[in-house]
Amino acid sequence: MTVIAWDGRTLAADRLGVNGDTLHTVKKLWPLEKGGAIAVSGSLPQGLELKRWVEEGMEKEKFPSKKKDEEWALLIVVLPGKAAVCFENLPEPIEVLDSFGAWGCGREAALGALEMGADAIKAVKVASKWVDGCGRGCDYVVIENKGEVRNGGV
Repeated sequence: MTVIAWDGRTLAADRLGVNGDTLHTVKKLWPLEKGGAIAVSGSLPQGLELKRWVEEGMEKEKFPSKKKDEEWALLIVVLPGKAAVCFENLPEPIEVLDSFGAWGCGREAALGALEMGADAIKAVKVASKWVDGCGRGCDYVVIENKGEVRNGGV
């Protein structure tokens, strides 16, 4: 369970992890060494495989394939000066042409907040307040067009 929000400059994700009926605080968003950021939603173990795939160069033939009956994961990648792209069980990017976007549990609340002028961090906070599948704080990365990134948490 995750909410991820992108406002064209900042990528943000909540920290809620769920294991059965136990809640944990986890990290689901990371800055990239060469600039940009990635976030995962869905199965965190599968999401961590996708994170490693990005860090190792995103070669299509090395994309971690979903095994039968394995839980699903979604990967959002944002690079400086580029649109956000989404990967859903295939190494083919789905480019987001909108100026903002939201994914995962709570995405509707986050999209509403973004539409009303909130930044990605506020959108994650709004979703976390009103949707029981997200929460426990927010990690974010601010992506500058020059390749610089600033990350933090609230």
